Amino acid sequence: MIRRRIGSVAVHLVVVVVAAAFFLPFLWMLLTAVKPAQDTFTYPPTWLPSTWRFENFLEAWRKAPFARFFLNSVVVVSSITSIQLVTASLAAYAFARLRFPGKHLLFMAYLSIMMVPSQVTLIPNFITLKHLGMLDTYWALIVPFAATGFGTFLIRQSFLSIPQELFDAATVDGAGHLRMLWQVCIPLAMPALVTFGLLTTMWNWNELFWPLIVTNSLEMRTMPLGLAVFTHSEQGTSWNLLMAGGIFTAMPIVLLFLAAQRYYVQGIARVGIKG
Repeated sequence: MIRRRIGSVAVHLVVVVVAAAFFLPFLWMLLTAVKPAQDTFTYPPTWLPSTWRFENFLEAWRKAPFARFFLNSVVVVSSITSIQLVTASLAAYAFARLRFPGKHLLFMAYLSIMMVPSQVTLIPNFITLKHLGMLDTYWALIVPFAATGFGTFLIRQSFLSIPQELFDAATVDGAGHLRMLWQVCIPLAMPALVTFGLLTTMWNWNELFWPLIVTNSLEMRTMPLGLAVFTHSEQGTSWNLLMAGGIFTAMPIVLLFLAAQRYYVQGIARVGIKG
């Protein structure tokens, strides 16, 4: 019993240390965002500001067109997430429930997309979009991410865990494949769908490299690119305003995760490796 308690305490200490390691940078960013400009250059650094300047958030919002950046990020991320949920669900249903020659070989080829680094396809995608006249538009930010191998794999595993008896009953009732997908698979795989949607939203919201390559105008920049305004100022980098902008960028994802964490945990717990 004592050995078990010591082990439990040790595990909790490790969890606390790891959690603190992840939380402290965010806390430092939050405290720096409310510091006066001179406090950001003090040595040794201080955690608490000498004067709490919450107006830094308003100043940062006005210094860069964050309203436009936020709109661009919302449009791009919501479009990508919606399209990927549709395409991944359709592909996952086909690989999980349909029978056709070469299904497993095609599925392995589909998954091989995840093994290709994005840097390999960067130049071909850029040239293609340039010839199509899509650069510096929403199309350039959305179209290359319309399909996903990871989402197909994740949702397929959830579909495979659904009992076959439910599909047999739906077939007896005269349901076709689309109806079975919509009325049987989607409701039962909701935790996996929410998990994938949350991960996709997080990845694309924080995407920096691809929007930097395919956009030229300030009006098409997304939230992560908007932070560059504070690092290319003639007066130098305003670290307190930069941290306030970082709060603008990170807070939507934090709030979204807190709202959907129950489904996220269920999705991770239920999605197995069947098949």
